Amino acid sequence: MNAVLARLRGQWAARSQREQLMLAVMAAVLLLVGGWYGLVVPLGKAAEASENSARIAAGRLAQLETAARSGTVSPGALAAEARQPLQGVVDAAAQASGVTINRRREEEDGRLTVWVAALDPATLMTWLTTLARAHGVAVTEVTASRIEGGLLEAQITLARPAA
Repeated sequence: MNAVLARLRGQWAARSQREQLMLAVMAAVLLLVGGWYGLVVPLGKAAEASENSARIAAGRLAQLETAARSGTVSPGALAAEARQPLQGVVDAAAQASGVTINRRREEEDGRLTVWVAALDPATLMTWLTTLARAHGVAVTEVTASRIEGGLLEAQITLARPAA
């Protein structure tokens, strides 16, 4: 390895200062282009796809909530809702309710554990009620503690009822 580095150093030293500058600028440009197309563009596309999915899910949630309030939820809508992944349903309902999920973990048995922090108790209860009534998602475990300002931080495990 040292021999290879010594040979490369010798080749670098044999270049004129102008050639060294040109090679350094070329390496920097390649690094920037690679970083742009290797990181920035894919992350931007992933964020855009995630926003679109969340927007669609929020629209579906609003439709189901309206139907649930009016008592006109069709069996087809409930069946479609049951086919959606639990995490997607929970995330869409959280976004619609203004709840920020800090962390989530899918359990092997299909349950989903989420962590929320700095949340008003009324907002938390509204979100959990919406999950239960509009989506059939039940709370199986809750650990909550009060933090400053009367807010809550909580660890909540959610599940769909066994069919």
